[in-house]
Amino acid sequence: MRFTISVLFLIFPLVFFSQNDSIWMKNNDILVGELKSLSKSVITFKTSYSDKDFKIDFNEVKRISTQNIFVVHFTDGSRFTGKITSTNNKKLEIINHYGQTKETELANIIFLSEIDIKFWNRFTGTLDIGFNLAKTNNNKQVTFAGNLKYISDKWNSKFAYNVLYSDQDNVDKIERKELSLNAQRFLQKWFLSLDVSYLLSTELGIKNRINPGFGVGRNLFVTNKLYWLAGAGLNYNIEEYFDSQLNKESTELKILTQFEMFNFEDLSIFTKATGYPSLSEKGRFRLDYNFVFKYDLPLDFYIKAEFTLNYDNQPAIAGSYSDYVFSSGFGWELK
Repeated sequence: MRFTISVLFLIFPLVFFSQNDSIWMKNNDILVGELKSLSKSVITFKTSYSDKDFKIDFNEVKRISTQNIFVVHFTDGSRFTGKITSTNNKKLEIINHYGQTKETELANIIFLSEIDIKFWNRFTGTLDIGFNLAKTNNNKQVTFAGNLKYISDKWNSKFAYNVLYSDQDNVDKIERKELSLNAQRFLQKWFLSLDVSYLLSTELGIKNRINPGFGVGRNLFVTNKLYWLAGAGLNYNIEEYFDSQLNKESTELKILTQFEMFNFEDLSIFTKATGYPSLSEKGRFRLDYNFVFKYDLPLDFYIKAEFTLNYDNQPAIAGSYSDYVFSSGFGWELK
């Protein structure tokens, strides 16, 4: 009986250990625990003996092995989903649930995201809040911004918002709301995109602008420090103005490009430009532009500066060709 109990106590830790992910470092250290993600050349790794997750420089890793299923992104823009094991020839092998395999080198991997069985664990997001107060004209300004993302093996979805309220004496109130919902279906190096956006802008006289659309895109250049993608599609423009006589609808092409730099210490830069040449209104062209500068702080907090521009060469209100917002604030990231 004592022998049986002893054997059980010996086997149980080994079984428990075997269910963990493992990382082999270039300095020959081995970490055993839970590999949560690889993003921007930083691995987030959890162990049983640490209260906080480890942040590991991916350049210092030589091998990894996982027990859970991950979506793996490669430098050539392709994707593969499965468990990761190390082979004898110092390469990695990814095995999906159909038994199909893909062999690759560690340097070819740029992003890892665990596919959690629990639906709610697939969400991440950010929240920004800014407030300005000036004695002059009793000026008050409040900004809210953020996003919520959902990641699975075939789909990426993102809801984003950017809201501005400004009020001061003897001046009309300024209000701006910008919301967007985007879903991407990945097809190896290409992706299909469905999206809808909403804009309210007192500067442009727009009470409601709703833009449902679809398109196709591709990652043009991807490394552990940056990525660049481009896409094109169709967009339907539904515009309701504060002056209802100006209301109209139109069909547009949509051409976009997006660029992001990251893993430069704690700095990251994001920029996106989307052009809308009209198909139903002769000579009309619209442009949406966004630029974000972000600096990470401890405990998942950060400070951020953001610039957003909306341009229309045929505005409904004469002279109001553009509306822009520059905001800065303090935020927290859900991981």
